[in-house]
Amino acid sequence: MKVIKGIAIAIIALASVAAVVLIAINMKMLHNESGNMNAFIDREDDRYAESQKKETEFIEDGAVIGDNYTIKSTKAISDAYVNGQDPSGLSEEDKKTYDLAVKVLDEATKGKTTIYEKELGVFEWIAKNISHDADQSTRAVLNDEVLPQDTPYGVLTSKSAVCVGYATTFRLLMNMLGQEVHIPHSESHSWDLVQLDDNEWYLVDIYNAASGGGNIDYQYFNVNETTGADRMDLSMMSHLPRANGKKYLYQVQIAKDVKDFYQIPKKLKKAIDKKKKVVSMRFKTKPTEEQVLMTSQIIESAQTRVQENVADMSTCYLSSSWCRD
Repeated sequence: MKVIKGIAIAIIALASVAAVVLIAINMKMLHNESGNMNAFIDREDDRYAESQKKETEFIEDGAVIGDNYTIKSTKAISDAYVNGQDPSGLSEEDKKTYDLAVKVLDEATKGKTTIYEKELGVFEWIAKNISHDADQSTRAVLNDEVLPQDTPYGVLTSKSAVCVGYATTFRLLMNMLGQEVHIPHSESHSWDLVQLDDNEWYLVDIYNAASGGGNIDYQYFNVNETTGADRMDLSMMSHLPRANGKKYLYQVQIAKDVKDFYQIPKKLKKAIDKKKKVVSMRFKTKPTEEQVLMTSQIIESAQTRVQENVADMSTCYLSSSWCRD
């Protein structure tokens, strides 16, 4: 759950995506002529399959993170909103959560038309308005009311959250917008996996994006398994849909065209001066091997220069990645 600050540069190359063909080979087991042996093997296979099933079972709602925080369902709230139902039938806490969430959606999505714009609005609202729980306690106290830090009600009331609180609040708001969301998690952290209107899935980690003071770290917004592999534990997501979306990658959405790699240092310097967390550049044509090599060398040189010469960034890092558009 540690927040890593820094600047990332994503070089976006327009190129056709190579198709990967997976060839499935059906293997037939050779059975021993002995009926007893076959029966024994079948029983052992069944036992193994059952044990594997138990090992790969995934619990989302009800999962406990960091021994203290629980992912709790908010489906009743989002269903009531999506279906236009009277929320009076909800529990008292759910009714309060419903009212708080509606106000946030009205503010966060005002003037937004597309699903992506609304998602970005929700992400930015949470990152700007909800702070990290400084002492990692399980409760906050506001006007003598003890509030949980891992539920949307506690988060939206106290404006403070732990990672589970960020994840469940984002899930609730996106569910109310009609989008499907899962909460992947490890033993100590949780984040979101959201499906957008291109029917593809994207990873979002608002806990690591909310760095305080309104300075949002967009490195953790709408990444996929390639661009987010160094940020989230993908080994914990084998049971969930693959995050392979490209259209709504944040790096793709903000990418600026560059004629060649000679423009990279100037644009990178400008981004550093403005204290941006992410700068994305797109080659209009598929880069040559020489261009790829030169770009990598420029970034490596910039990594050293940033740490040696930018005083307030001496503890930060600079990393880069390529993404096929």
